[in-house]
Amino acid sequence: MYQPPSTENTTTTTAPALYNPYIAAHSHYPSHYPSPAANLPHYFPPFPHAHPPKPSPVPEAPQPPDLTSITPSVASSALHRLISAELRAAGFDAAKKDAVRHIEVDVVAFVEQLFARAHEYANLANRAGIIATDVLLACNELGIGLDALRTTTVETRKRKKHGTQSFLYKRVGAPALLPAPPRSSSPDLLPSDDEGAPPTVPLTLRLLPSYFPSLPPKHTYLRTPASPPKKAALPSLEKKLKTAALVQESLRNLLVATEDSTNQEEGELLGHIVNWELSAHPRKRWKPSNR
Repeated sequence: MYQPPSTENTTTTTAPALYNPYIAAHSHYPSHYPSPAANLPHYFPPFPHAHPPKPSPVPEAPQPPDLTSITPSVASSALHRLISAELRAAGFDAAKKDAVRHIEVDVVAFVEQLFARAHEYANLANRAGIIATDVLLACNELGIGLDALRTTTVETRKRKKHGTQSFLYKRVGAPALLPAPPRSSSPDLLPSDDEGAPPTVPLTLRLLPSYFPSLPPKHTYLRTPASPPKKAALPSLEKKLKTAALVQESLRNLLVATEDSTNQEEGELLGHIVNWELSAHPRKRWKPSNR
């Protein structure tokens, strides 16, 4: 049932009503639904924004070991300690140096072969580096199955648990890796052999002004002497040249004379053939010419 609003004075604060263009036309009819303005809150309480959690610092990746300090002697010493520890764990009290050396060579050959096999498996799978699966397949190919690897892992854990491994390393001693000495930086350009010698300036360049550039290093250009002036020929040489010219002219004349006599002989030999009309016409006679 419609109830008119009370006329009591109230001091409550209300929010401003929303503008409705149809309120004048529909104000006569009561509304069974509450107006939207009545449901609007008077204010919006501040929403407590929780600060996002600070990201935990990412641990830095461990630096790769400096391989320059691992020399062949250091690697051999580390292998000797490892072999001694394993032999002591197996129950041996002592070992000869030759036997340890032989075992070291076998261990190095086995590790190199294992790495090569694992790298081949990685290449077959189009991978640049090897993974654990490649190593397991290589071990299985070389006769070390998963059962043997599992047994070795269990024994290693037992040693760590009972402190046997630490005792062995205390007796044998851990290898000490010393960093390699720093290498001096190489110069940008190698010095030439002539840099240490004092510069030699030719006499023709000593009178040049000081603001002219100096000569470049000697190894950068090739210096050749000027062409010498032409000298007059010796009298004996001129005489020899004249004699050679006379001999050459004499030979030329001899060749020309020889060619002319040959043509004349050929003309005489072939005259009876050319003058075949001599018997028929005695008044005419053909003479072969040298043309």
